[in-house]
Amino acid sequence: MIKKNYTDVEEKQATLSNGTNVEDVTVRWLIDKNSGANNFAMRRFEIKVGGKVPLHNHEQDHEIYILSGTGRFYNDKEQEYKVMQGDVIYIPPNEKHGIDNLSKDNLIFICLVPYLENKN
Repeated sequence: MIKKNYTDVEEKQATLSNGTNVEDVTVRWLIDKNSGANNFAMRRFEIKVGGKVPLHNHEQDHEIYILSGTGRFYNDKEQEYKVMQGDVIYIPPNEKHGIDNLSKDNLIFICLVPYLENKN
């Protein structure tokens, strides 16, 4: 068993899977292989006021829980959802998606992703 506080984990600038930096977005890898988790990773994202994550996609599905703030999640199929504290979002593998912070505070959320066997 491991216990830690999110502030114990280094905050880094978020990057897209192609290595592009995402301005005004940070990530903390709360639980990952370094913690002994072999099946999934838990990440905490913070999108600053006015910040955005551009349309992108990943091979793995995403499970997201909104901790605070208000935002917009959207895809390339004209679906969009306004989210706030307590909302959950599921993004299937390879679905293009983007995120905008709509609030006057940081948009903060937890994102769980599985490890892909061929990517380890």
